[in-house]
This record gives sequence, structure tokens and C-alpha cells, in this order.
Amino acid sequence: MSLGTVLIKMIYASISPATFLAMSMLVGIIAMNTYTFLIKKERIPKEMITPRIWRYIIEIALCNFVIGTLGMVALSMMSASTNSFVSNFIGLITMGLSVIILKEKPTVWQLVGALVAFIGLRVFFPAIPDRSELLGLLLVFISITGVAYTNNIARKLAIESKNQISNNIISTLAITIGGSIAVLIYFIIGGFPPVIPSWREWLVILYSGIMSRAIGLTVWNLILRTLRSYEASILGASSVIWTTLLSYLILGERLTKNQVAGILLLLIGLVLVQIRVKSPAHQTPAQPESRP
Repeated sequence: MSLGTVLIKMIYASISPATFLAMSMLVGIIAMNTYTFLIKKERIPKEMITPRIWRYIIEIALCNFVIGTLGMVALSMMSASTNSFVSNFIGLITMGLSVIILKEKPTVWQLVGALVAFIGLRVFFPAIPDRSELLGLLLVFISITGVAYTNNIARKLAIESKNQISNNIISTLAITIGGSIAVLIYFIIGGFPPVIPSWREWLVILYSGIMSRAIGLTVWNLILRTLRSYEASILGASSVIWTTLLSYLILGERLTKNQVAGILLLLIGLVLVQIRVKSPAHQTPAQPESRP
């Protein structure tokens, strides 16, 4: 996914974000439906997907595949490393929402970690960004809030269904519902038929649609069946390291001392958030669905 972010930034010089998002999402929808219904030959278990489960799937669809795409729109307004840095605050937002949605209360260490991470944000941006970057930052925060909500809802869905519903089915339904809406919106914005200048743009679209959308979604939902939602998001924060390195090698982006310090503080904060003091209820191993 880090490589995908860098490649997307690279082709934004020749293709609009709207066209890219519409086409990559379309590829993701086709890939997931092909894998789930044609290759795996799975079927929708109608008797198990209750109205409540359908509501969760629709919420995931809208928050992840419509609102969640705004972060890639913002990529056209800032460097890839900055986009990745800000996007990694999703773990802290997920943790905050999990208190409300899943009743998974954070520990003192996790609150301290959140504070350190937000200090890192202040260090990373010692001065107020320009108007374009400010708009990009706003879009990123809206995007990661939507995905953070999705992380909690996906976790709640797994708990309530006791992991009885296939991960592939949930992922495919979500990307088909939400992705179709996103494709329509971005085709309206970017125009139809889409203009794809060369094979390079097509390769990045295929890579993003298959790796980031289809495979990435499936793996992420599997992770959320095992880990707490904010734990999973925080572990994913290593992407800021890989995105920064790849941005330097491929795009020639450079980091200032403030940005390096900000990233280090973010990573320290995220490590602190991982510290959890076991309560008596957690002295013995428990199945994912038994967690509060």
C-alpha cells in the first residue's frame, strides 16, 4: 500500500484524482467479485445476514469506499510522505471511536501515546500550511475518520456474527455497494469516458485496484477479526516509514528535520499506545468474539 501511494502520486501529473479513483475502484470491484463468486464459488448466506448485519455492511461501504477515498484526493495537494504521516493518525481516531462503539477503553499508556503523537503533529508542521495543503489535511482527516469508524464497525460485525460470515462475502458486498457509488461520483467529476494517457497509468490503476482495494481490504478485514480495531490501525502505522523511503527513492522527496522529528514522535506515540496492562479478565486466553 505504501508503494501504491507513491505510484499514485507519480501519475497524478498526467491523470486527475477523480479519473484514477473511479477506475481503480472499478478494478477493485471486479477483482473482488471475480475472486469471491467465480473462483471461490461462495454464496451470500441470506439467513445469516440479518438487517443489523446489512446495516453494518452498508456503513462500511459508505465510510470506507466513499468517504475513505478523500485521502487519495488529498494526495494531489501534498507530498506522499506528508499524506502518509497524517493518515497514520487513523489509529488514534480509531481508538477514540472504539471507546464509544465497542466500549474498548484505552489505558493510561494509550492516552499518553496519543498525546505524544499529537505533539509529533505539531512538530511536523511548525508553521501553518498554505491554503491548498490545509484543504488536503482537512480531506485526509475526514477520510481517516470515516475509515476509523469502518474499523470499529467491522470489528463489531465480526463480534456479533461470531465470525460465521465469510470475510470474502463481507468485503465483496461492501466494496460493491460503496465502490459503485464512488465510481459514479468520480466519473461525474472527472468525466466519462475516462482519459488514460499511457500504459504506465493503467499499470498503477491495476496495481491499486487489485493490491490496495481488493487484496488489502480482504487482509485488513481478516486482521480486524483477531485484533482490537485500534491495535490493528496502530500496527499499520509502519506504512509511514515505507512511504517515506519510497518517496525519497522514486519521487525524490526530501524531509526536513522537523518532519523527521514529527514522524519519530508519531511512531513513539504509537508504540506507547500498544502498551496494555492486563486486567484479571485478560489473564487467560480469550477468543476474539469474547472481548468487550
